[in-house]
Amino acid sequence: MSKPSNAPLWVFVPNILVPEMALERLSATAQAQSFQGLPAGLLQTMARNAAPEYQHADGLDRIEAWLLRYLDSEAQAKFDQYPAWAMLQRFNADGDVSHLTPFTRFWGTVGCLEIERDGVRFTPPEVLQVGKADLEAFWNVVQPLLDKHGWSLNTPAGFHSLLSNPVPVPMEQASPWSVQGIRLTDYLPMTHECSDWRRMWLNMQVELHNAEFNKAREAKGLKPLNALWFWGGGEAWQTDLPLPRVKSVSEDGVFDAVKMTDGADEAVNRFVFWTQLLDPVLKQYTDSGPKPDHVYCVNFQGWGGNIAVFKLLESEVLQPMRLAGLAFNWVLLGNNGWKTLTSNWMNRFKFWQNTPNWAVLGEPEMQEGPSEEDLQAAWQQGQRDQDSIQAEWEGR
Repeated sequence: MSKPSNAPLWVFVPNILVPEMALERLSATAQAQSFQGLPAGLLQTMARNAAPEYQHADGLDRIEAWLLRYLDSEAQAKFDQYPAWAMLQRFNADGDVSHLTPFTRFWGTVGCLEIERDGVRFTPPEVLQVGKADLEAFWNVVQPLLDKHGWSLNTPAGFHSLLSNPVPVPMEQASPWSVQGIRLTDYLPMTHECSDWRRMWLNMQVELHNAEFNKAREAKGLKPLNALWFWGGGEAWQTDLPLPRVKSVSEDGVFDAVKMTDGADEAVNRFVFWTQLLDPVLKQYTDSGPKPDHVYCVNFQGWGGNIAVFKLLESEVLQPMRLAGLAFNWVLLGNNGWKTLTSNWMNRFKFWQNTPNWAVLGEPEMQEGPSEEDLQAAWQQGQRDQDSIQAEWEGR
C-alpha cells in the first residue's frame, strides 16, 4: 500500500462489516433499515465509489496487517509468514543506515505461556495484571540468562523490549497480538542454528516457574509471567513514512490516542500498541521528511450497539474535512480484514448516485479451520518435538 498523495486522513470504523451471507439474505429495504445512522459522508462514498476489494489480514492482527501494508509498500518485511518488525529501520535518502545482519534483532515480550493439548497459548502483558514489582522481578530472573547467551537490550526493560545478538537466530514468530488466544503448535524452532537460543529459552522457563514472584502471583489467582516471547526477526527493511498520528473518536469527543484503556475499542488499543512500540525505532525522521498522516479511529462496538458516535464523527471530523477540501480514506474493519473506500473531489460531483451500495459492508466468510485430524497430527508432531527437546535438555 503506497501512501496516497491526496489522502492524508484516514477514518477507521471497527466492527462495521457483516458476513456476506447474512447481508445477502436481507432485502434492499431491510438493508437500508439495518444500517440507519451511518454518517452522510460514508453513505455518499458508498454510493459513488466502486466496490472495494476485501483485504485479508492473513492471520495477523488486523491493525498490524494494515500498518504493515502502509509502511511496507515494497513488501520487504515478511520473511515467510510473519513481519520482521524488529528489523525495521528508518529510510534515509542519504543512504546512512546501519546494515543489520538478518535475524540478529528481536522483540522480547513478557507474558504467560500455557500448554494445551494441541499447542501452546500466549497471553501478552497488557491483558494481565502486572505491577512494577512483578515486572522488575521478571527481568531480574531473565537478564542474567540473556547476558550469558550474548543478548543485549537495545531499549529499556519493559513489557516489550528490543533485543539483539551478534549471532543470527534464524527463526520467525508472530507478534503477541497476532497470537493472543490462538493455539500454536510450532513456537520452538528445532533447527541446529537455534539450539543455543532454545536451551536459553528452556532455562528461562524453569527459572521463571520456580521464581518466588510467580508463586506469589499464582497464590493470588493470577497467571504467572513465565515466558519471554521472541518475535519480529527476519531480514532488515526500511520505510520512508512516519507512523500515523492516531485519534480516538467516541461519544465523549475526539482525543489523541496515547494509551491503551479498558473503555476503548480493540482497534484503538492496537494502534496505541504499535505506535508506542515502533516510535523509538522511527522517531529519527527529520522535519524535511513527509509529515505523518492522521488516523481517526471510531469507537463503534458493532451493529445492535450505540450508533450515537456517528453523529459526533459527522459533526466533529467529516464536516470540517469537507469544508477544508481535504480528501480522506474510509477503512471499514471486519473480523478478519478490511475494505478501503476513498473520498475525493471527483466523486462528490456524482450527484445522481445517491443509493449506497450495501454490499460494501459485506465480509467474506473465513475458510474452515484445521480439522480434528490436522490437530491430532499437530499434537503428535509436538510430542515428537517435545521428546527431542527433552533429550537435548538432558544431554546439555
